[in-house]
Amino acid sequence: MHALPRTLSARYATIALQRGLNLATLLAFSFATLSLSASPSQPIQVPMAPESFVLSTPNGSSATSPQFVEHLGREAVDLPSGLLNVKDSKMRDGIIDVDIATKPNALFAGIAFRTESDANLEMVYIRPGLTDTLEAMQYTPRLNGDAIWQLLNTNHEKASAHFPKDQWFHIKLVVSGRTCVVFMNNSPDPAMTVTNLRRGDSEGAIGLWGLGGGAYFSNLSYTPAPDRTQLADLPPFQEAGVISHWELSAAFDAADVDATTYPTSISQWDRVQAEDPGFVLINRYRTSPAIFPMPPREEMQKGRVKGAKVVFARAHVASGSAADKILTIGYSDDIVVYLNGKQVFSGKNALGYRSDDALGVFGLNDQVPIHLNPGDNQLLVAVTEYNGGWAFECKLSQ
Repeated sequence: MHALPRTLSARYATIALQRGLNLATLLAFSFATLSLSASPSQPIQVPMAPESFVLSTPNGSSATSPQFVEHLGREAVDLPSGLLNVKDSKMRDGIIDVDIATKPNALFAGIAFRTESDANLEMVYIRPGLTDTLEAMQYTPRLNGDAIWQLLNTNHEKASAHFPKDQWFHIKLVVSGRTCVVFMNNSPDPAMTVTNLRRGDSEGAIGLWGLGGGAYFSNLSYTPAPDRTQLADLPPFQEAGVISHWELSAAFDAADVDATTYPTSISQWDRVQAEDPGFVLINRYRTSPAIFPMPPREEMQKGRVKGAKVVFARAHVASGSAADKILTIGYSDDIVVYLNGKQVFSGKNALGYRSDDALGVFGLNDQVPIHLNPGDNQLLVAVTEYNGGWAFECKLSQ
């Protein structure tokens, strides 16, 4: 078990232990306390005025203009859609505080941090229409052009939360290293603890985000922690059965390449690795097509959708003798699997494909029996992406 830093405050340690919080949450508390207790910084208050922000449009469409208004007795910004970055803000570790008031029938509202560009940022967002459910509060990064929400489905990336109507409520983000702890309404208990910020130990601007109606925001401030040494890279992911080492092709337009035909002319391959929980996160290496709206189901059934992207990935599997195995597969959105040049599996799991309300979330949900030859075997996958997260995972039975 990891030892907690001595600078962990007794108050937070007592609260955490009394309430049975797990090690990850204890570490999040300790990191936050370690980073922020030494900081003499005062909160930087952001006036709710146009000159405080820069508007960008990370959703792939024109943003509805924000309005700076009075709402529920406060100066506020009404942000229906788009990203409002705070001018000249830059933060690696620190605290972000903001008050939010929801709007009837609005879909998403969030807090962006460590924003490098429209295409690369971290985000904690709420879904007011799903208050008091496990989908109410969520974390996602944007990596190379798209949010990867389909891929992140643990209790470190989703949480239940209550959003009252017609009143302000408070959200605090404590960001430290690869961890973001979210608090609501001054409660000492975290609403959500994100233990693996996917953009790593990065830094960038902070901002406000809305989509599908957004929300009202007020009383925004941030408190940067002192500069520190960059964290070391995470060690390579390893888990029994998970195929971790792969080579990745360039991304091709799906209309130009047939994923159901084994490729023979790819000359350039880049080495990539699986990461927690075992998938290869293609968004980390290739730019997402981020198609919106989604193509019709009939078009996806035919395949080779113009504007969608497909990559090929290959791995070598050594076997001491001939062996029959079960290959478990996770993917988003479509996959074709080849073993030693022959197709052994294909599947589709895009948003809205299997049913009108299917979210296309990632999971190890498919299996296929395979036969390994003695010596070297080549596993190759073709993975097609529309939007929402581009990844695959292959795991062999032991």
